[in-house]
Amino acid sequence: MKFALFLLFPVYLATTALRAAPDAPATPAPAAVAPFRLVFKSYDGNPRMSNDFKKFSFQIDTINLRQPSEFLQLGQMIPNTQLKVSQFVFKEVYDTKLQENVDASELTVVNVITGKTAVLPFNKLVDVSGIYTPPVRANK
Repeated sequence: MKFALFLLFPVYLATTALRAAPDAPATPAPAAVAPFRLVFKSYDGNPRMSNDFKKFSFQIDTINLRQPSEFLQLGQMIPNTQLKVSQFVFKEVYDTKLQENVDASELTVVNVITGKTAVLPFNKLVDVSGIYTPPVRANK
């Protein structure tokens, strides 16, 4: 029995050392950041024929805002956000399974307040909560 107590005593000391002092002020837990996801779905125009991407429209879906898809041009704001479409880069990569080139284009959005940017790869769900967190709406 003495041997078992001897083994448990270091465990007791370790757990009591981890507890906060009773007179220590409670620190609030950091607030969890809600995800804010975007999808760059499509674009019109042929980037192989024209480098003037300012005339193109880009379909952006705001998953967490529950609003219709937006078709925006470079320089336009995504409605109900602080994000602006800033740059389009046409890319193609070779897919070994399909044995052909597939679209891997990227659309860059920028937070107009902070200047932080995020890249949206074509047809990929991206969480941009690192550059923008929408305001929390009060329940009515």
